[in-house]
Amino acid sequence: MKKISLLSLLFFLTFLSACGSSEEENSSNEEEMFQPEVEVNFEEEPLSVNEQTSIQAIVTSNGEPVNDADYVEFEIWSDEEGEGKSETIEAERLDEGQYEIDYTFDTSGTYHVIAHTQARDVHTMPQVEVQVGEALEEESDDEHSHSEDAEHDHGSGEFTVHLMTAEKFTAEESSELVTHIQQNDSPFEKGEVIFEISSDQLEKHEFVEAEEDEAGEYTADYEFPSEGEYVVNVHYEKPEEEIHGHKEESIKVKE
Repeated sequence: MKKISLLSLLFFLTFLSACGSSEEENSSNEEEMFQPEVEVNFEEEPLSVNEQTSIQAIVTSNGEPVNDADYVEFEIWSDEEGEGKSETIEAERLDEGQYEIDYTFDTSGTYHVIAHTQARDVHTMPQVEVQVGEALEEESDDEHSHSEDAEHDHGSGEFTVHLMTAEKFTAEESSELVTHIQQNDSPFEKGEVIFEISSDQLEKHEFVEAEEDEAGEYTADYEFPSEGEYVVNVHYEKPEEEIHGHKEESIKVKE
């Protein structure tokens, strides 16, 4: 039987280690290179009232179509009603990197559309405005103010807050609450975020502090005691910048 020299064995182990490190490095580089870009397209503007129209999101990365997005959801609301009355619809993939919904705008005015896109653990949420019907004359501040259910923020910049509700919430099991927050289309980083949870199933409101796992992404674990309707109010702030805001979202918890 031939003997393997110690030197040969060390060389072989070093070679295997180098190969493994190279594979891990290549995998890491691929993840870093992946950055989805989302373009939202409408039919010719202004859009018509009470007519079905298509809304598309073209998802690419480095010029190549992204066909394996976990989901693309369009969140839509009007200036008149505010983001608190938004509607979220999941899109269907039709073609190379193309995700689409059909939607009917029932009143004239300015609408906001966010394309919430999750792909390969990266979340992006571009927001655009679209005019439906003829532009209305500028309203007074009192007439244009949002209802109490709308999102409120105080401080510089505009904010978008998206509570992830695609996952099912089950009673008496640990659930992960995830929210993405942006300020002027950039991640809202190093903020203080708290989930306020209320329901007829609870004796009082409960507050859960969230942690920032990624830039603009805040998470917390919570166990819903029973099935039913719950309201999750996302509070976000930066006291030193006088930023205070919140947004409510209703969710259903099943057994």
